[in-house]
Amino acid sequence: MIGVYGADGFIGRHLVRRLIGQGSQVRAVSRRFDREYSDEIEGKADIVAADLSQPLAMASSLQDVNTVVQLMSSSSPGLKNDHAVADIAENVVPHVEFLDNCLSAGVKRYVFISSGGTVYGPNAPVPTPETAPTNPISSHGLTKLVVEKYIQMHGHVDGLEYVILRVANPYGPGQTFRKGQGLVPAIIDRWQKKQPVRIFGDGAARRDYIFIDDVIDAIEAATAMPGRPQLILNVGSGETRSVNEVVEAVEAATGVALKREFVEARSTDVDIACLDITLAKEALNWSPKTEFHAGIATTISQLAR
Repeated sequence: MIGVYGADGFIGRHLVRRLIGQGSQVRAVSRRFDREYSDEIEGKADIVAADLSQPLAMASSLQDVNTVVQLMSSSSPGLKNDHAVADIAENVVPHVEFLDNCLSAGVKRYVFISSGGTVYGPNAPVPTPETAPTNPISSHGLTKLVVEKYIQMHGHVDGLEYVILRVANPYGPGQTFRKGQGLVPAIIDRWQKKQPVRIFGDGAARRDYIFIDDVIDAIEAATAMPGRPQLILNVGSGETRSVNEVVEAVEAATGVALKREFVEARSTDVDIACLDITLAKEALNWSPKTEFHAGIATTISQLAR
């Protein structure tokens, strides 16, 4: 059985639907479930309402689970470094305890969704391979990296199979703007509310954006790959676009010119995040398929449904 932790989030919903469609046994775990979504998957997946801060509930949820996909997080780059202590308390300590519970429950494989945009930090080579130094300048990136290290520790000491996916900036249908995270949903939210788009700095900062279906392809491949992997893999599109270019893509898809509001750049953001995805292509027999503008158009078109 595959346990999807954070099943009611953006990535989690898409992943659960994919796994159910493939006939996999799925346990969907989340701190809460939207009623419409829970009705959709009821009878097709085991549904467990539990939070990482509830170790007994987490331990119980692991019964019969062979593979864990860990998506749960309350951290966000948008929070900057204003809540570093809370980040440790909520996103490191519970993850470490959960890892211990996974080992006790006999979980064989752990797939962790890390951050390809924040763990490397500034001055990283472009494009950035997995072997590049990791020097996060945000609490969000640092907590992801610390959890990665604990996973690697258990891999070495306890033989835990793991695939750490350092995912770029995912976007696509069903993504909502919350916790200050996600440029694409932020722009769409402003468009829907007929408000100016807020742009940090001059809009020249470049990021790697990857369509949700391509992310799910990579996660699914990580759960199913043969052998006993212990890997860290970048998952992105292999391309970058500036903030201004993303705004222009949304304008093209909606046919609406958006007003721009430029504000001071955040000191916790890097100028460019560009992932080298060569290793993921080889290890997972995977590659991104969705062209950026086509993905934006699909995302906008789904809003009317």
